[in-house]
Amino acid sequence: MLFGGILQNVSTYGQFSIVAGYGIQVPGRQDLKFRRYQDGVLKDNIRTTEVHSYATPIFNLSASYWLKRYGIRLDFYNWEHISVANELETKEVPPFYKIVQGRDAFFLSILRKSSFPFASKESQEESDKYSYFGIGFGETLTEVEQGETQWRAAFKFSYGLSVPIVKKINAIIAFKYLLTRDIDTLPNQNGWFVDTSGTRFPFRFGPHWDTRYYVLQTGLQMSF
Repeated sequence: MLFGGILQNVSTYGQFSIVAGYGIQVPGRQDLKFRRYQDGVLKDNIRTTEVHSYATPIFNLSASYWLKRYGIRLDFYNWEHISVANELETKEVPPFYKIVQGRDAFFLSILRKSSFPFASKESQEESDKYSYFGIGFGETLTEVEQGETQWRAAFKFSYGLSVPIVKKINAIIAFKYLLTRDIDTLPNQNGWFVDTSGTRFPFRFGPHWDTRYYVLQTGLQMSF
């Protein structure tokens, strides 16, 4: 989400802002399993040992309400996760290698403003520039080609900078870390399906909290 808010003025109460942002997301490592079912029975289960995932554009639209230094934000994100299986665990091969996951995510976040980095106290008091960070939870809708569509829980950490351009309009640059659960294939017909997941790493919430994205975005924020 492209974090933003009102111009930095600690005496200001109850201001509303919207942000439209655009940037790139770099996915963490992805694992894929190609599975073939016949009459509801698993016949083939081909695992991957190397998967390449591409950086892709990500769009964000958010609305925030600020009360002094604290705010609450509702975010929407849209992006695609494109993966290609480069190496397989067995000599068996699936009928396709490229998988596209469409993702839509909604987050509710708690925000806090902070001082602009490397700015002196005197210059900070005279400037409307500020930084901000936030933590949010939400849901991600994932649609997998040759796979399933599922809602899964998601987590977000954000840090950003806000710089005034003209009155009530700020430029935003923000880094976000998005984390969501993997998506299992739930076939309802015969044929090939794809099971997608991230890989295990420290500091996740559980064994299936392993699909992560590193996001860098810029955008414009309008305050009311």
